[in-house]
Amino acid sequence: MSTAYPAHFYDGLTSKPKEAFVRLREPDALEVEVSGSNGTNGDRFFWPLEHGGMEWERTVSTLRITFGEYPRRVIISRDKLFIATFVKHMQYAGRRGVYDRVLSLARKGPFFFLLGLIVLIVAGYFWVLPFTAERMALLLPLEVDRQIGNASFGSVMLGLDEDSARSVVLQRFGDELELTDKFDLRFHFVHSDQVNAFAMPGGDIVVFSGIVNGMEHHEQLAALLAHEATHVDERHSMRMMVRQMAGYLSLSMLLGDVNAVVAVLVENADNIRNMSYSRNLETDADQHGMERMAAAGVDPQGMVQLLELLEAETDEVPGALSFLSSHPLTEDRIAKAQANTTKNSGPFSTDPELERLFDSLKAK
Repeated sequence: MSTAYPAHFYDGLTSKPKEAFVRLREPDALEVEVSGSNGTNGDRFFWPLEHGGMEWERTVSTLRITFGEYPRRVIISRDKLFIATFVKHMQYAGRRGVYDRVLSLARKGPFFFLLGLIVLIVAGYFWVLPFTAERMALLLPLEVDRQIGNASFGSVMLGLDEDSARSVVLQRFGDELELTDKFDLRFHFVHSDQVNAFAMPGGDIVVFSGIVNGMEHHEQLAALLAHEATHVDERHSMRMMVRQMAGYLSLSMLLGDVNAVVAVLVENADNIRNMSYSRNLETDADQHGMERMAAAGVDPQGMVQLLELLEAETDEVPGALSFLSSHPLTEDRIAKAQANTTKNSGPFSTDPELERLFDSLKAK
């Protein structure tokens, strides 16, 4: 009689393992004997090793054998002798697991194996890791955004001429729109000829006088604030920063070291002001911004007017490049914004309070 080896059996219906013994039976079958409760006899059945529903994989110390469709039963063995016996038997039958196929490839062609491994690592670092890190950023608590924003805001504002009185007016304008319930948005008005605006993680939004001076309607300002608020609410800057610093930050997040994440991002606070968003994130900010405008009773056509204003000023005002360098403008983006106006149809009426606050910001 062949030797019985200890193993754990999963019946595919529950996650609780059962004690079992396994034997290799001739010609090509695996005998599984599951121990019953309280020492009683359990089930005994045979798995044909050549059956298409039987699969196996192994590492250095563990063998995993699966069988059937549903429920898909599993045998886990860590018995070294059984693993060696089973693997040898399957190799003779021409059925090898992934581990053994990779090991065989490495032995037959070490140069090409190493080259392929390097290619996989490089591809993972430049493509898979940034994508994964961006998604992992969304798992961070919202308080991390607030910490980074609060710690970075002072250094970002150095050298900028904030108009406190107009910041109060801009704050009232933004509060009227009720753009998000995740963060407390704080609006800042800065004197500068630059056509620019940017949002910090956690809720600080800075608007330059250069972009406001070119506006003719309060709906354009509402569109700008709704766009920037979407960057805050959807955590776009956090996602882009983590993506750009994927290697270190991903490791920190995997280890649960949130303080290290905050420290590194604060050190790179200047990058936030000039954060270059992807085309998808910009379109997302336009779309959700228009939805926020409609919810506030403001005509989302203002977003189209804002984008057309920026497009017109690109050739005429060099300062417009300040905004467009971090908020790339494309004809496709304007077309999508125009199409979204039909999805957020009114009717909409002019808001006297928003119009009054807008005129106050525009006053010399």
